[in-house]
Amino acid sequence: MLGLVLSAVAAVYVLKKIQDWSSPTPTAQDFHYYGSTGTQQQAGSYPTHSTRVNFGVGVVEDDVPTTQLRKKELVLEKEQIIEVKWIKHYCSSHRILLVGEGDFSFSASLAMAFGSATNMVATSLDPLGFLKENYMKAISNIGELKSRGCIVLHRIDATKMADNSLKGMIFDRIVYNFPHAGFTNRDKPREDQIREHQTLISLFMKNAKKMIKKDGEIHISHKSYGFFLEWKIESLGSQNGLRVIEKSQFDLSDYPGYNTKFGYGGDKNFECHPSKTYKFGF
Repeated sequence: MLGLVLSAVAAVYVLKKIQDWSSPTPTAQDFHYYGSTGTQQQAGSYPTHSTRVNFGVGVVEDDVPTTQLRKKELVLEKEQIIEVKWIKHYCSSHRILLVGEGDFSFSASLAMAFGSATNMVATSLDPLGFLKENYMKAISNIGELKSRGCIVLHRIDATKMADNSLKGMIFDRIVYNFPHAGFTNRDKPREDQIREHQTLISLFMKNAKKMIKKDGEIHISHKSYGFFLEWKIESLGSQNGLRVIEKSQFDLSDYPGYNTKFGYGGDKNFECHPSKTYKFGF
């Protein structure tokens, strides 16, 4: 009975967090920014910069002494220095959705860089039990994420997420690293294998474009040689009403602690060099 109660409480908590993301209350980054230093500083091994935020709170006094003007309008200006932390393409003021996570080491790398993960939702297609059995560091990475305020969800299908599990949530960045439809029958024609991977990516794009802001971005990191070039990532974006904003060389060392895991199980890392991060937007 206690287990059922705790499960129900956990479910309500996650639902509440998702609702908060669907109808967000204003945060510092939603207000007018001004007076940025425009320079980056080093905090640990990660670049940061400070941004001055003007909240512009207006207050009107109705009852002031007769020696003063009645209904005098006082404008109070509150300023807060917000430290925005960056790791490669991502910063702590972005709302970030990560899909297709393996051992959650990429999400954990971002969280460590930001210091907090309250701006992140990290998901896996695999259930928690699979992660425990196959990835040595999955549970510790998930624990790290949750301790920093990240929403962690499992059994999230990136090809259906916009209308199901993550319906109504909006993000600045949606990230899918090295999407792969799985290792199919080796005897299957090459064209059919490519089509399966393309279908996965195309359906992901259709869902992701419903979940980003007008100036938001969809990021796909993908190997840039041989068989993988035949997937034609850029063409898939165009077919789904997206344009390529930028193509950037992917460097694993930019994300300390990130391990690229095979999706079929086992704790081995796969080689991801050379690869590129494709940034898509409207």
